[in-house]
Amino acid sequence: MSIFTLYPKIAYKVNEYDFLKAIDITQSTKIKSFLRDYRGISFNPYTIKNGERPDNVAHKFYGDSNLDWVVLLTNEIYNIYDEWPKSNTDFEEYLIEKYGSIATTLSTTQYYYNASKDIIDATTYNALSISKRSSETIYEYELRKNNNKSKIKLIRTDIIGAIQSELKSLLYKPVR
Repeated sequence: MSIFTLYPKIAYKVNEYDFLKAIDITQSTKIKSFLRDYRGISFNPYTIKNGERPDNVAHKFYGDSNLDWVVLLTNEIYNIYDEWPKSNTDFEEYLIEKYGSIATTLSTTQYYYNASKDIIDATTYNALSISKRSSETIYEYELRKNNNKSKIKLIRTDIIGAIQSELKSLLYKPVR
């Protein structure tokens, strides 16, 4: 079931005489609070595979691709383009669009680090011995960010039904 089937509808004034029924998206804060505070909730760690979409993960884990909203809201993902890991192809396209070429990302340093992994400037970096410094290219930095997005948590399958039922009662409000 789509999350929007749970959202109440509100009367939205189009003009002086007409109203439309619209989804009350302000209810998303109730859903976030509910998922955060739900007693007895527990999670399974999951690593998103290359090219997997939220609906793929929901189908694989819950047997229902329409539960993609559970995957997204559990992990506080609201913008798939920026917050969901990019596939290898999309990742390379993103790098080219942002930096001009893959070669640029591989040859340009994003950060310099000392032995404690603190970010330092190029002058400090060059003054350190090779064993006490490291660097990270733009490519490595962007790849690390993308890989970190792959580590998510999934609500255990045995409590999904109970959560859906409670959300329905939490959000149900007839249109006036």
